Amino acid sequence: MATDLQAKLQELTALPNTEHPLLSVYVDYRPDGNGQRQAIQMLEQDFDIIADQVKGRGGNLKSFEADRQRIMDYVNRDAPKDANGLAIFACDAEGLWEALPLQVPIETRLVEDRYPHIFNLARILDDYETYAVVLADSQESRIFVISLNEAEKAGETEAGEEIRRFDAGGWGQMLFQRRTENVIKAHTKEIADKLNRIMRRHDVQHVIIAGNDSVKGLVMASLSQQIKDKLVDFINLDIQSNMQSIMEAIEPRMREVEQDQEADDLDTLEAQVNTKGGHGVVGVADTAMALTKGQVMTLIIHQGFNAIGGECPNCGTIRPGLRNNCPYDGAEMQQVNLREIFTARAVQQAATVQVVEASDYLDQHEGVGAILRYSDAPQAQEVNAGRHQNG
Repeated sequence: MATDLQAKLQELTALPNTEHPLLSVYVDYRPDGNGQRQAIQMLEQDFDIIADQVKGRGGNLKSFEADRQRIMDYVNRDAPKDANGLAIFACDAEGLWEALPLQVPIETRLVEDRYPHIFNLARILDDYETYAVVLADSQESRIFVISLNEAEKAGETEAGEEIRRFDAGGWGQMLFQRRTENVIKAHTKEIADKLNRIMRRHDVQHVIIAGNDSVKGLVMASLSQQIKDKLVDFINLDIQSNMQSIMEAIEPRMREVEQDQEADDLDTLEAQVNTKGGHGVVGVADTAMALTKGQVMTLIIHQGFNAIGGECPNCGTIRPGLRNNCPYDGAEMQQVNLREIFTARAVQQAATVQVVEASDYLDQHEGVGAILRYSDAPQAQEVNAGRHQNG
């Protein structure tokens, strides 16, 4: 579930930097048409390259080789065979081992550094938010939670009595119809109550309800405002549909929701940057400063963003480019991958990370920006907004 992955992400970003080789491994674990996992061979080749690098600089080769062996044993023998992707973080010298099987496909990548590279995990959480899907008719319902491309049946309901047809006409027909409506109303209320509990338990971001038009009005009327705020759509679907049919029906809407969120965040960012005293910054330098100050509410980062910078090991200042010393305390700056450090700082500050596939606006501003919790002094913000409007 996404809540578990979010917790692991927070744990990884809280780790102190190490002087020993720390490996971040992402594996596309899907077999090819011949049943072979080509990523395993790619990993072997990447391990050989990194081993030469560690040995060449006099690094802890013993720790690296222990991790290499453990990772390959896991990939070849112990990883769940139904996983689509794997994320592994290891440093034998520090006692670090995290192996995360995923139902989400991911590009194979192996990195050795002083800290975990977690951008890909943050992107997964952004792309695969948690949905509750309700299949309902007048008689029964099934509720599923879909998280990280994996579905789990979270609950079900059944009407208090069987809904039957009655065709006698007259007063008897009217009384029977009224009773039936009351039974259905009670059932739809039970559906809404159970859905509310499931949403709280699983931290659901979006809801899709599937059924037929005959119950749509009663179901919609029973929903709390909390559910309505997160409702994406009501779609027509047979309540007995299997999981494959359910996923085929809802995946287009899930993609639309993610695209709409990206567009909304980008619109908000641009508006805030161009507003006097607005809560927005763009560009590497200004985003680095906002993260250093803890101002960021939403980090908006292009999927292709990649830059090198420095981080002060004492005060935590982040600066773009290669600088020798921290401008505040004079400590020697440590070279870092800004995509990874930006993402890690955002997670540490409980900020949202929005990874954008394409944006002309971000392209004009070095591929990164942030919506802020608070802005700096109005005078400084006015200068910032003017610079971006004119640039």
